[in-house]
Order: sequence, then C-alpha cells, then structure tokens
Amino acid sequence: MVAPDYAGPPLLREWWCAKMCPNIEISYGAIHGAQGAAIAAKSGSDGCRFDNGLTSPGVRGMGLASVLRRVQEGVTIAVVTVGLLMVANWGAEKVLVANPSILLSHDELVAQNFKSQRISLTKGYDEKLWFDLPSDEAVRQMWDETYQGGVQFESYVHFRTHAFMGKYYHANENGYRDTREPGPWPPDPKNYNILFFGGSTAFGVGPYFATIASYLQDEMGAADGRKVYVYNFGRTSYINSQEKIVFERLLASGIRADMAVFFDGLNEFCFRDGKPSNWQLLEHLYNSFHDDYMARARGNDVATRWEFARQFFETLPLVRLARAAATRIASGSMPEYATKPSAAIGEEPSPPIKELEAVMDRYYANVKQISAVGDVSGVQTVFVWQPIPTYKYDTRHDPFVPNQLGCHVGSKFGYPLMRKRVDVLPPSPNFVWLADMQENLKEALYVDTFHYTAPMSRRIAVLIKEAILSRQMPAKAAAGQSRN
Repeated sequence: MVAPDYAGPPLLREWWCAKMCPNIEISYGAIHGAQGAAIAAKSGSDGCRFDNGLTSPGVRGMGLASVLRRVQEGVTIAVVTVGLLMVANWGAEKVLVANPSILLSHDELVAQNFKSQRISLTKGYDEKLWFDLPSDEAVRQMWDETYQGGVQFESYVHFRTHAFMGKYYHANENGYRDTREPGPWPPDPKNYNILFFGGSTAFGVGPYFATIASYLQDEMGAADGRKVYVYNFGRTSYINSQEKIVFERLLASGIRADMAVFFDGLNEFCFRDGKPSNWQLLEHLYNSFHDDYMARARGNDVATRWEFARQFFETLPLVRLARAAATRIASGSMPEYATKPSAAIGEEPSPPIKELEAVMDRYYANVKQISAVGDVSGVQTVFVWQPIPTYKYDTRHDPFVPNQLGCHVGSKFGYPLMRKRVDVLPPSPNFVWLADMQENLKEALYVDTFHYTAPMSRRIAVLIKEAILSRQMPAKAAAGQSRN
C-alpha cells in the first residue's frame, strides 16, 4: 500500500515523514528535487510520496502489529493524561474547600476586605450612635444580620431584597422593609400611605427603625387627619428605572397609596447604561436555556445535550481554581482606606460626558413618566436627589474614604452636571435637591463608604417632610407634629 501524497504545511513535512517512516533518520523537510530522488533510488522504495517528489521507505512494510503498538501508545498517553488531570482536580478541590474565599468575585472581595478593616477604621467612633442602638453587642448582632441579607428573583426588575426578618433586619415577604411601627399590608385607605423607593441607601444599613423611611413616618405623624404609614421599598443597587416598574406594578395590583417618594442619585451614575445590576447573569441563564430548547425542538427532542458537558467542565474544581486565579489577576488591587482622610476623595478619571448626560436624560424621562402615572392614579409623587460623600462633603470627618470608587466615580463627576441642569430646569415641580445638605456638617455621616448613619437618615427625613409641607402637597401634615 502506498501512503497518500503529503500536501500539508511545509513545517509539518518532517514530522509526518518521521511518523509514517520511522526507520529513516533524515531531515526530509530540507531535501528537495534531485536529492530526494537520489534517496528514493538508494532506498529502492516509492512508498512515501510528497508533493515535491520526495519519497521515503518503510510505509509499505508497516504491519498490523505496528499499528496496534501505536494505538496502545496513544491510549497509554490518554490514560496517563486523564489520571494526572484527576489528581490535579482532586488537589484543586481540597484547596477550594479549605479556602472558599478564593472563589469570591471582585465585588465580594471588596466587601470582605472592608469587613476585615471595619474595626480599625471605626476606632474612636461610637457606632451605637450611628445605628440608634443601645449597646456594642446590639451593633455586632445587627452587622451579623446585615451580612445574611441578600436578593432573590423578581419579575420585570430582575431581583428584590431577600425576605429575612431577624431582630434588626426586617425585610418582609411583601418586598419592603418594615418601619418602627409597621403598617398593614395591603395598605389601608383609612391611613395616609406613603411608598418610599430607592436603592440600598433608602433600604438602609442598620436596624429597620433607623432608616429614612422609618424616620419620615415618625416625623410625619399624621396627614389629612389620618395616621401616616411609610412602606420602605428601597432595594440594593436599584436605579430609578426599576423603581418606576415596581411603582407601576403595585398600582396595577390594586395597592392604594397617597404619596410615592423616589430617593435617587448615587446608583444612577453607577449603572450608567440604565440596566439593572448583574443583568448579565440573567441574560446568560435565559439565553442558555433558550438555545438548548431550540436545539431540541429542531431535532424533535433528539439532540446531544452539550450544555451538561459544559456545566460539568465549568464546575470542575481545577477549572474554577484557574478561573479564580485569572479573575484575581484581571481585577487588580483592593480599595484602601485613608488613615489620614483629606477634605475630598482623590481624583479619578471621569467617565465620558455623553454617558453622564445620558444618565440625566433617562432620569428626567423617568420622572415625567412616573409623574404621569401618579397623576392618573391619584398618587402625589415626590423626587429627592440624595446626598453622597463625593459631593460637597468634608471627608476629614469620615473614616471610610477609599482610594477607589469603582462605578461610583460617575457620581463624583455627574453631580456637578446635574446641579447645573436642575438650576436651568428641575425635572419636576416636586423635585427636592438635598445633595448639598451636608456641606457644613462637621461629623461622620456614613456607616461605610456610602450608607448613612441614623442621625443623617433622620436629618434627611426631616428635610423631606419640610419640603412636603412647604410646597403645600396633599400630604401636608394636619397636625404637623412628630410622633417622637
């Protein structure tokens, strides 16, 4: 039998010939023309023909035993390789079980890094006052509960706060956080009901009774002769677009409310594309499911389920360890907190101006739509632009001054632009600008990088109440007395 002519890349010519003709030790890749013919004549064989006329002997003489030997060698190499991979995978599994923090994402590593530094950063501060709690043990228990909180799926908005009560957390199954004196659900029309929307700064880091919504309920007391109840729909990482959807769905489900307050600013400039946080995860899950469904549909449900092989591969400890290492390399350093805080957070590159302008355009459009829905539903809408530590705040009084802002660098540069736009045309007659309320406050106002202390939350609640009263909104308090 004569081997087929070789027509592959020149660099593989020598390898091919060595494999097909192992008894000839000549660098065939360097032999051409007459030399090749001479070697062929000398060997007396025309067995290994190349595209340039080069021949090499030995192929015709390859028997069944030689083929079996080569197969055996290949199987041995494959078995040894699989064995080594299994050992490496076993070792990777032991490493990950003993060190689960290796699998943390960059954001989770940032949070863990902050947790480990809290004690040193808060030295000299009385955290009991920050959280309106009676003892250090109560503060510790509150933090333990906070770290147990999380999110769960919700239609249309991707996620919501995971229901968990505890002693201080109090996120209930209806999707909102309790106040000091929780109102009934569904809200009773006999009461004056306020829906309070926002991100995690509205939800609050601290006990449920030390949030802006809870203090607003305390401060309002009564409105139109009715008892005021505030329902805290603040949710981690929410932007105004998600709040709008929650508001509309609540009204569509028959919930009766008198007022809706939207507390925004920080997250708008973080998630500048206008998409919910971690939208990529749901996109991946949905598209994977859809692709699998379509593949089975095209094959009358007879299709190879390659996604299971992919899932098996992706869950191998060795692969997860390799990915974690790549993530660590790509994610860079952890934020560091200033031991001697300066008056302002250091400079970082500004996001493109077009991105910041798009954020403001989207917010103005959302306010217009929310206002229209409120008008036809008989709900008074109020829009509050929140204070943040990167705008008009003396951070020398703040123990949590990072050298990295991540996505929140957008608010550092976006807030001044928003101030200019609001000066020309506010997004609503019921728009309340509170971004510069902390300009002359000389104290710690944040319990971490962005979330408010209890005294700061109360100040914000008081200012919201005053804005409601001063503008003669329908929520004007009849008695005007604080519940406390």
